[in-house]
Amino acid sequence: MPAPNSAPVVDVERFVRLTNVPLDEAYALLANPRTRLTLHVLSTCEPPLPVDRLTDAVAGRDDADERAVRVSLSHVVLPKLEARDILEYDRETDTVHLERPVVAADDRVAELAGTIESTGTNTSQRRDSAD
Repeated sequence: MPAPNSAPVVDVERFVRLTNVPLDEAYALLANPRTRLTLHVLSTCEPPLPVDRLTDAVAGRDDADERAVRVSLSHVVLPKLEARDILEYDRETDTVHLERPVVAADDRVAELAGTIESTGTNTSQRRDSAD
């Protein structure tokens, strides 16, 4: 059983195929555990997802406090992913939009995301469409 602050594993080849991010860039992005966790949460939720709810889900699995997670997401993780056209981060509405799942989410992350009421869509339907 993984430690509470461990980030899920990502199939890098699948990520590259779904995002068109070059392999070396994908490895660099996915080296950050918070980025991997963020992608897992977003891949299980129906877009758009408020950053507050994303922060709650990530902080629930991370060993940092919510404020640190929020700062990291807003100033590092989300801008990097947006710069590579993986997601859209709307700073005006403070929401994140991931068009489709880009990683296969494991059950423990899906459970965290399942506690987040996004738009009422069943998260298992969203996960299944990623495979």
